[in-house]
Amino acid sequence: MIRRIHIAMLALLLAVPAMLAADGLDLEAECTVNTVTLTWSGVDGAIWYDIYDGGRFIVRLPSDARSYTMEHLAQDTEYRFVMGARDASNADLDAEAVRVRTGNYNGTYVWTNPTDDDNDGMLKEIVYKAQLDSDPVYGQYMRISISEGGEEYVVFPLVEFDAGWDWIDYDADTPTAIAYRTNCEKFNSLNVSPSRFRVQSVSMTNDRIEATIRSSAFGIGVDTVSTYEFGHDEEGRYVRFTTTGSGLAEIALFRNPTDPDNPYTYLLRNIED
Repeated sequence: MIRRIHIAMLALLLAVPAMLAADGLDLEAECTVNTVTLTWSGVDGAIWYDIYDGGRFIVRLPSDARSYTMEHLAQDTEYRFVMGARDASNADLDAEAVRVRTGNYNGTYVWTNPTDDDNDGMLKEIVYKAQLDSDPVYGQYMRISISEGGEEYVVFPLVEFDAGWDWIDYDADTPTAIAYRTNCEKFNSLNVSPSRFRVQSVSMTNDRIEATIRSSAFGIGVDTVSTYEFGHDEEGRYVRFTTTGSGLAEIALFRNPTDPDNPYTYLLRNIED
């Protein structure tokens, strides 16, 4: 009996409220890239405010709540958020819906080194171009490229998702090798280059990427982990790039002279939308 009551109450809680004629909520949505903040007015008698993404329940908020922020949403995607104001018995007092379309992080991102500590001229600046892409299996991700000799070379994904993760010669004249070599040389502070490399692991969300590359030099294997985190603040859009390593790779990594507390992290600002 207790189990049946529990299931019934759960079904009631998750049910999307019907749109009502009352105008008390005044539900509004503000979108910044892929962050959406909902604001609303209070409804007399409301104990809960329930929010739904279409038909999917997101959160139940108390009677004094007047805003709620959702981050890391899909980019370039239309959302229909529904809010229901409910009393203590879960009866609908008011309900409204609002539609919003998120933006994207497409553009060029730059970090400039204002110091003379620049890895013998290799790290005067970092320039990445980012373009929203989608894979039928893995979903949205940001395709990231770097320039070399007037050409654009993709550093993520370094190898396409449906390709094999085989060893690649570091000095090979292929787009993958050139992309890796161009990026690697910026951050390599030792006069030692790997002989080969391969993709070890990849994880990604709508606005974050993490890729581990295994490289080998003189028979010694090391891992380098690179993360790209896209976001926005009062200055605009950015990508926070961090590269860390194991063993010899950590020793070889250049340290950011502008941020000693985070020596392996670089904040690149968007210069083109």
